[in-house]
Formats: sequence, structure tokens, C-alpha cells
Amino acid sequence: MCDSKLLSRCGIYCGACYVYRAERDGGEFLRETAERQKVEPHEVKCDGCLAQEDQRWKNCRKCNTEKCLDDKGFTFCYECDEFRDDTCEHYEGLAYFCAKRGEDTRMNLVRMKADPEGWLSEQDEKWRCSRCGEPYSWYEGSCHHCGADLGRTDLKP
Repeated sequence: MCDSKLLSRCGIYCGACYVYRAERDGGEFLRETAERQKVEPHEVKCDGCLAQEDQRWKNCRKCNTEKCLDDKGFTFCYECDEFRDDTCEHYEGLAYFCAKRGEDTRMNLVRMKADPEGWLSEQDEKWRCSRCGEPYSWYEGSCHHCGADLGRTDLKP
């Protein structure tokens, strides 16, 4: 069974977040992530979008999508008419950004709504290295576990 806290409100997969991965995987990846984020390694922490506020990454606590959903009384974007009608300008910007790193957030939300456990399993498999089987994050071109080229053509410089 997968961790339901990795279901995001907007359709990203929190299990492939570099902060989430760095906290769990540790080592050099944690050190590099902390350095890139200009924080101490012990500050690199997140339990996913649906975790309690104090258990989420500092940037995630400032999420505009979360504020929008809370204001409307929704948990997920798929509950909103603007999302269903394809008229949410905020969501389209997020979807475009996430597409650059290989995620189709709109399709993810459709799958999440239909079968949350199945979607989590699919995402867990999608974001694993084909050589060593370990998970990697959205922005990696090579596996931080074994160094294998991940063949990511979706990464933009």
C-alpha cells in the first residue's frame, strides 16, 4: 500500500519531489539539495502535500493552489468547475510548469480521482531507476543512487 499523503491536491506526485527524496535518501543528495535550497540538511523535510502543515516543505506551505482550494472548500483541483471546464488560468500555468519535468498533472488528477491507490502505484514505478530500482526525483538526469543515465528527454536546461 502506498502513502496517501503523496497524493497532491493539484496532481503532482509528491514521492518524486526532490525535497521528499532527499530527506529519505540522505547522503550526498541531501547535502546537495540543502545547499541548493540554502538551508541546513536537517531542514530538508516534507511528508507530502496532504501532510499536516508543519510536516511540509516551507515552499509547499505557501502553495497558491492550496490557498485557492481552501478558499473554495475543495481538497483536490478535480472538484472545481474551473478545472473541469479547463478555464482555470492558475492551474494551466502549474500544468505547463510540471509538463517540463515530465508530469501530466491534468491526467494525474483524472487517474487519482478514479483510482488513488492505482495511481500512486503507477507513479511509484514511473519514478524509479531502471538500473537499480531506486526512486529518483523530478529534476534528475542521472540516478542519485547508482549514477545511471535516466534517459530523461523531458528535462529542460
